[in-house]
Amino acid sequence: MLRTTRIIGRTILLILALISGFWLIASAWGGHVNPHTWALPSVLGLTFPVALVAAVSVLVISLLIRCWKIAAGLLLAVLVAWPTLRVTVPINFSHAVGDTTRTFSLVTFNVSGFSNVQGVADDMATIHYILDSDADFVLLQEATLDYPDLFKHRLVAPVKDEVDRKYPYHAHGYHDLMILSRYPYTVHTDTTLRTTYQDDSYHYYAKAYDVQLPEGRQLRIINVHLQSIGLTDGDRMVYRNLTQLDSINSRKQMRQVRSSLYAKLASAYRRRSHEAALVRKMIDSSDRNVILCGDFNDTPASYSYLTMRGDDMKDAFAQRGLGYKHTFNSDKMLFEIDHVLYRGNLKAVSIRRDKKGASDHYPLMATFKWQD
Repeated sequence: MLRTTRIIGRTILLILALISGFWLIASAWGGHVNPHTWALPSVLGLTFPVALVAAVSVLVISLLIRCWKIAAGLLLAVLVAWPTLRVTVPINFSHAVGDTTRTFSLVTFNVSGFSNVQGVADDMATIHYILDSDADFVLLQEATLDYPDLFKHRLVAPVKDEVDRKYPYHAHGYHDLMILSRYPYTVHTDTTLRTTYQDDSYHYYAKAYDVQLPEGRQLRIINVHLQSIGLTDGDRMVYRNLTQLDSINSRKQMRQVRSSLYAKLASAYRRRSHEAALVRKMIDSSDRNVILCGDFNDTPASYSYLTMRGDDMKDAFAQRGLGYKHTFNSDKMLFEIDHVLYRGNLKAVSIRRDKKGASDHYPLMATFKWQD
């Protein structure tokens, strides 16, 4: 009887190992498949953190009960997934900036119209964070139509003088993009991008700024806001129910997931793949040091992220971050969709995600140092 129980237990463990191992690999490499060709791998890429937890859990169990072959197979799956793993869950313990000469800092923040999405006690938490960050550059998404209009917002108007003093150079991009800068810049209009889809469901925006820093240093900062999924309140409710493991109407919920969420995810992935190609052209058109930041609405395992990163851009969080850090915080959709990529004569010396502000996104603050 004991022997039979062991055989059944090992068989179940083997099945779980096969499922979690293949799931981990598929989610890690799904972003290499163009969603216009096949959207399912991109959707699987969204599940990479969950697949990683599942695979590691089965791996630990295998080691505890000394199923060495199963454990070896899962270790192999982790190694195959390593290129995505090291970006999604980086391990860097040194966060000290050290010598601050020839450094500058940058914040990227989807401010959700400066509204109090989280319902925090301080209605002005978002604008207070921006001012307290003391960053040299602040790149905003979902900000406002124009800089003067920003101060018509009741939560921002009281600090207009302080914003103007700290950031004498400022401009909007298309629709919801904005830069607040301590240094002068020119708007690189030749590579300004705007895409309006035929169904007029959403706009995608990107804006490039050529910044003049001290000692004659030049930098191009590209601020982007890629296509969102466009979930309805009903879609969000389905997701919340699934995360709560509510099985009362599980079949009905799964049908809703297939018919609603998957279709919207697939459409958004296809649109972002097109947008990412446009951003990549913007990057390639410049021979300057480049920082690309903003709300990608996509994870490091996605096709659009990989397209924009290419072979020459580095991920600041992968270089200096520690552990998994989600930047979206609404409806239990804890995804890392805001990023800072860079290339050129720069080195990321620190980056952190701050759980500050009142938006449905968390801001990222990165510090860079010139290499020469």
